[in-house]
Amino acid sequence: MNGQLEQFSVAICIATYRRPRGLEALLASLDALQFTGVEPALTLVIVENCVKEPASDTLGDISALSRWPVLYISEPERGIVSARNRALISAPADVDYIAFVDDDETVSQGWMDAMLNTIKTTKATAVQGPVLPSYESPPPAWIDELKIFQLGPFIEGEQLDFAATNNSLIDATFLRKQNLRFDFQFNNSGGEDEELYGRLRNAGGTIRASAEAVVTDAVPTNRMTFRWVLRRQFRKGNTLGRIALLRRSGRIKRLAKAILANGYGVVLVLTLGFGSRARFFTGFFEIARGCGMIAAFGRIRFEEYSTGAVLSDRSSR
Repeated sequence: MNGQLEQFSVAICIATYRRPRGLEALLASLDALQFTGVEPALTLVIVENCVKEPASDTLGDISALSRWPVLYISEPERGIVSARNRALISAPADVDYIAFVDDDETVSQGWMDAMLNTIKTTKATAVQGPVLPSYESPPPAWIDELKIFQLGPFIEGEQLDFAATNNSLIDATFLRKQNLRFDFQFNNSGGEDEELYGRLRNAGGTIRASAEAVVTDAVPTNRMTFRWVLRRQFRKGNTLGRIALLRRSGRIKRLAKAILANGYGVVLVLTLGFGSRARFFTGFFEIARGCGMIAAFGRIRFEEYSTGAVLSDRSSR
């Protein structure tokens, strides 16, 4: 990988809620970052979204856990958009890039080096890296077969039509010029990253893949169930439908995709997945995704990140 010829500045934005041990593991992995050229100037912007039980109660001084400068900020208004926008507002105003990673992930040693190399060589507005799962317990075979918790692999530099805040880097100048912020309508539902990156593309931005910028996602046992994945697929469909409604474009195409997803799903369910358990489950997931889209057209909003839903999904760890 080519070394950097100049020093870049990056704000790494991390929203955290009731995951002190996850945050601790992420900070340790960020400490282990390695660079082939000039080391960038990194600042960690950590937004604490749990005022009553902050990570600092468990971990102590958050800044002391990092070799990089840390801005540890409290955001009292609950919600994923509240936390992410607070991170954007709080990041140093003159940084070159904004990175996003989650508090249940760890980064590979070459993560930031790969991100910076890709965004500079491709002249992209944003880059997305692969996400690999690390399971708390052995998953059912269909989880791995369907790559439920995996994103990628990618071909280095390939153009993408999406990016996500679980592993991405954005040109901060572009963000500032376009005044891009996450839409508060997605505060409790999730999907705020898909919506923002869609606006980034509509504004002329490009997204490329950074094949070597790998992060690892810690997958708890309670998520490795048919019910949890079904729920997630419904939410994803609901997000896509809501985005189509917000943009007032592509609504007919989105509704057609919903109908096709339902039809394909029904075929797989009725044929028992043509003898494959994974395909049989895929049928239900396609139906859930299609129903989520249709629900959006009925102005039904699925709030996956409401306080109650998040509390039931995770413990303080």
